This record gives sequence, structure tokens and C-alpha cells, in this order.
Amino acid sequence: MAEITKIGELMADWSNVLKDSVQPIRSYDKKSDNIYKPAQARYKLVIWFKDNNKRYFYSYDNKHYLDRVIVDEYEALLKLIRLTHKYKNSFKNAILYATMDPGKETKSNYCVEVLKVDIYSNQKTNTFVTFKNENNNVFLDLINLNKGQIKIL
Repeated sequence: MAEITKIGELMADWSNVLKDSVQPIRSYDKKSDNIYKPAQARYKLVIWFKDNNKRYFYSYDNKHYLDRVIVDEYEALLKLIRLTHKYKNSFKNAILYATMDPGKETKSNYCVEVLKVDIYSNQKTNTFVTFKNENNNVFLDLINLNKGQIKIL
């Protein structure tokens, strides 16, 4: 229940997203050969590494509890931004995209840049990124994101 209280107290501005993304996280050293790709994801992170490899990371937006599933797109965004911190010394560019598709299928067009980080740690952020709470779920505010957005087609 404490997790639900935290969700209700979220701030919607972009500066808090970046500030929260640098907070230390729990240590997790499990290694797996499986490549996980969710069926639905609001965000996609593309990282171009210095060794000329490119990797795609998708967000996991759902939190599963015993009796329900809560969508938390804020936390999903934080996790992908933390990946940019993890790989910051080994990539050339990292771009985080969002999809405007209400179904959030991974096959959909990720046409909105949310964050762009380059090799020199220069960051370009999308100022239209805000979040809204609905019934303990946290969603990216697609209406606000669509207002002044230049889309990549």
C-alpha cells in the first residue's frame, strides 16, 4: 500500500525525472542469456555504442501485485534513463523515444524523442513530458506531449 501512496505523490515536471534517475538503485547481479522484449511498451531506448553496435531497450510499464496490475510509466522511464547512466562511458549516442499509440505495442511507431544524450554528456530533453495519475496508475500525458511536439516520421 505504501507503493500506491508514492505513486500519488509524484511530481509531473521533467527536472524530477532526471533527478530521480540518478538515485542509487538496489544491487542486482543476475545474469541471463534470455533477451526479454515486452508485448507493450511506452518507451524505447536506442543506444549506439563506441564499438559500432546498436541495442534497443523497451520499457516495462506494468507492476504486478497479488490482486492487480498497476501501470507506472514514470518508473518505466526512470529505469531506461538509469540505463543511460550505466552505459555512459561506452556509448556515442542514446535516444529515448515514446510512442503515441494508446495500445503501446512494441511494433508501433516510436516517433517522439523524450531524451537525447551524446558522448559528451550533453542532454536534450522534451519539455512536454508530464505525467498524470488515474486510479493509482501513472501515465505519460499524451495530450500534453502532442501539443507542441515535432514528431519523427
